[in-house]
Amino acid sequence: MSFYRARSLLSLSFSTIPSLRMSFSATSFKPQKDAHCSRYLFRQPSPAASRESPWPVVFLRAKGLGEEPGEWADWSGMFAEKGYTAIEIDITAPTPIEDAESPFGQMSNSLSSQIRLSAIPFPPIIIARGLSTLLAQTFISDFPASALVLVDPVPDEDPRPEGFGTALDGSSKGQGWAWPKFDFEPHFPILLISSQSQLNGLSVSNRLLRTHTGIDPNKKGFLGRLGGGGGKGVEVVAADGLEGGQLGEGARVEVERWMDRCGF
Repeated sequence: MSFYRARSLLSLSFSTIPSLRMSFSATSFKPQKDAHCSRYLFRQPSPAASRESPWPVVFLRAKGLGEEPGEWADWSGMFAEKGYTAIEIDITAPTPIEDAESPFGQMSNSLSSQIRLSAIPFPPIIIARGLSTLLAQTFISDFPASALVLVDPVPDEDPRPEGFGTALDGSSKGQGWAWPKFDFEPHFPILLISSQSQLNGLSVSNRLLRTHTGIDPNKKGFLGRLGGGGGKGVEVVAADGLEGGQLGEGARVEVERWMDRCGF
């Protein structure tokens, strides 16, 4: 074999290495199967705020369950301006989820790990909306929290047309997970906030709201409190700006007022 032919073959052999490596990487890649934090944003309290609160606020989203709640960016930014440490955390469900299996225990553990890594001085105030309220309630059942805000909470019983086989809208996007049940007692401040139209149904279908016997869900604003003093127990607020998936300023102000009433 001539020198030039050998050099040509050697060059050809090395030129195939990148493509072989790319092929290996593509076939050996395995998707994330465990619940994990898929987004994390930490906002420091604004130095221009009139006071700095030691209670951090966690804006929670549960992803991969068939419903994607809206972004918390506007709310977290405003709470940081008011002097709160505001943390946005997205927890993505494990995949795949077997039929009738609940992903929330694993997601709650992932959320706990992320909060612990944040090195915050006090247990957080958890704010969640829609399906994410299921994760928030799972978390506070096992881990400490200073308070809980449930925006547009979901019913106690599974409202999906085919149970765990469908998402809330009847599609198959949410198949493969069981609706959790909760029995925790509100020994710490809890706020339920929703639109008037939603509260009409929740007054029957939501355990925490059902305890407020005598509350008129058609009344606007602060509807009442059940529980001990010092802000403990459950408060219910009907707010504007939550229709059609919105997270309006009016609802945010109501949450801020409630936090002031609780001493946060």
